[in-house]
Amino acid sequence: MYSNLAANSGSNQAILDKSQLPTDPAARRLRERYIDARFLQFPQPAQALRNTANVMRWAQQLIDDEQPRLAAELLHVALEEDGSQRPLWLFLIELAFLANDPATFSDLSDTFRQQFLDADATRVIDSMGHKLLPNDPRFAHAEDPEILPDWSTPETALRDELRQQKLHAALVEAMAYHQAR
Repeated sequence: MYSNLAANSGSNQAILDKSQLPTDPAARRLRERYIDARFLQFPQPAQALRNTANVMRWAQQLIDDEQPRLAAELLHVALEEDGSQRPLWLFLIELAFLANDPATFSDLSDTFRQQFLDADATRVIDSMGHKLLPNDPRFAHAEDPEILPDWSTPETALRDELRQQKLHAALVEAMAYHQAR
């Protein structure tokens, strides 16, 4: 389900490079039209992609809909808009770990360390890295395995995982019923 998550080719370092975003108004509008067409839930990308909680909810919904590559692309696009959204970085790192994608995991974790000084997250990332890349010297110092932190779950009291899954299953069943008619 999580395989092949690398939505963008090349290094994830480009996510932090604001110079990669178009400054020309026509190019900016073209980028926003692409985002509008690709992610209908974000009609005004410049503002909407900076709302970390909404981006996380939609990315999780895409994963629930078995579209992890689209979820990863959404997270990348949001980080292009605002690379300081720490929860989105952690979400991507977790997705790369779950997808068993060592190259993407390494790129994301290295870039995360450069941008954020977070001892707790780094300890967990090191543990994940040691499990994913046992011979990599960057993760050799990792302590006992950590429990996966569930960084991909949006922080909201309103999200009830079991109800969300039941609702999703009911919607899929209803769509299948109506398509068969």
